[in-house]
Amino acid sequence: MKFTSKLKTAIFCFMMVGAATFAQVPAQEKVEVSDAELGKIANAFKGIQKVNAQAQQEMVKIVEESGFELERFNELYEASQSPDKNVEANDEEKEKFGVVINEMQNKQTTFQKQMEEVIVKEGITLERYQQVAVVLQSDRALQQRLQAILTAQQQ
Repeated sequence: MKFTSKLKTAIFCFMMVGAATFAQVPAQEKVEVSDAELGKIANAFKGIQKVNAQAQQEMVKIVEESGFELERFNELYEASQSPDKNVEANDEEKEKFGVVINEMQNKQTTFQKQMEEVIVKEGITLERYQQVAVVLQSDRALQQRLQAILTAQQQ
């Protein structure tokens, strides 16, 4: 199955809306993370990537089964997210689009729970994972340590 990059982006953005609310934690000045804990976070990260890949496949399947062309759904989705974009759609398309979005939102709840389970299974609290995730966004040294662990795990 070939996915368009625009659809991938739209679905990824859609999925991240939930993840963003899940990960809203105030940034910390300095957070100490041991190598052992970072290893657990790396494992959780890989597990979350798998859940996210499955979620993307499910979202594409929902769109395809609805009868939408992927590109048309993407146009409507982008227009729904940006007040600057105006896309013409008839009532049937609008209704079908709403049904698809609702179905995606229902699936997203399931995927978010799966992501939370992956984190907890690694022995990390959701709060701690969120805290480290926020720090990872700006701490280059921590990013490099995590990348080194992920690379070592692939070998």
